Amino acid sequence: MSSLSALAAIVPFVATLLLTPLVRTSARRWGLLDRPNPRSSHSRVIPRAGGVALLVAVGLSLALAPALWRQRPAAAALLMGALVLAVVGLCDDRFGLPPLVRLGVQFVVALGFVSCTGGIDRVPLPPPLDIPLDPLGPTVSVLWIVAVVNFYNFMDGIDGLAGLQAVITGAGIAVAGFDPFSSFLGTALAGAAAGFLVFNWSPASIFLGDAGSGVLSFTLAALPFLAPRESRASIVSFVALSLWFFLTDTTWTLLRRMARGARLHEAHREHLYQRLVISGLSHSRVSAGLGLAALGLTTLSLAALRIGETASWWAVLSLAIVLFSLEVRLVQSREARAGLVVRGAGATS
Repeated sequence: MSSLSALAAIVPFVATLLLTPLVRTSARRWGLLDRPNPRSSHSRVIPRAGGVALLVAVGLSLALAPALWRQRPAAAALLMGALVLAVVGLCDDRFGLPPLVRLGVQFVVALGFVSCTGGIDRVPLPPPLDIPLDPLGPTVSVLWIVAVVNFYNFMDGIDGLAGLQAVITGAGIAVAGFDPFSSFLGTALAGAAAGFLVFNWSPASIFLGDAGSGVLSFTLAALPFLAPRESRASIVSFVALSLWFFLTDTTWTLLRRMARGARLHEAHREHLYQRLVISGLSHSRVSAGLGLAALGLTTLSLAALRIGETASWWAVLSLAIVLFSLEVRLVQSREARAGLVVRGAGATS
């Protein structure tokens, strides 16, 4: 590891360790509190907006390497988009913004970023499914970013899960090495998220809040668009496989709720990870289990990215599908043994 890479990891890690207790105290004073609701997996009031500590910590690391992002419009657009989402997320943490307002801002930010960087040219799937997108490329790229931002937020529902995923995917992007700035920022995100996990692991004393999940998710989704145009689809595939359980859990849950006619914006506890907790598993066991599986897929996806062969991509994708199927089966079997039924706001006896 170079000295710059080491600083990119150590500085935000230490800064987050020092800043998070201060943010936690300030959050209590300013009313930035997460009160239990039908979606919650906790039963007590917890300070949120811990993402502010991550944002400041990553900003300190960026100050160490201005040459990587100054004079780069794409990097500036990414950092500006992350900052806008952090501010909007902080306002939502404090005042509770309407969902359509948050969604509108997310689309504007994603559209501005993709307009600056360009989109992907092909569907991010292995051949022969990697069909050209042609004029649909920018639209698909915007939808990808907005989807990741929202899906990540939906999955930030138990202690440690979102932070651990940020460590894994951020580190994966750093190792992928498709762009110097992306590697630096991925390292910084991983370091900051690791420092935050000290306070967010079960039992958590502070949550990320929308300010934190918005910054992490947007950055992880947007960094692949700093790669060379010809390799962007492969990098998006890699990030999607690293975030596999976040993306598939939310998609599965939304489809189930749509089929039942439930209102999609209604608070609930029907995500697979939430159902595992309701079935009796601890936050730490669920987060660690999903994190371990995500680490495995991230490692194998990195190998597929380096090898560059179609067969390797299909092998990782097939394994990912099997692992998700096993997660679904695990949830169903635990609920059956416990006599739980998923209905309305979550699993009930």
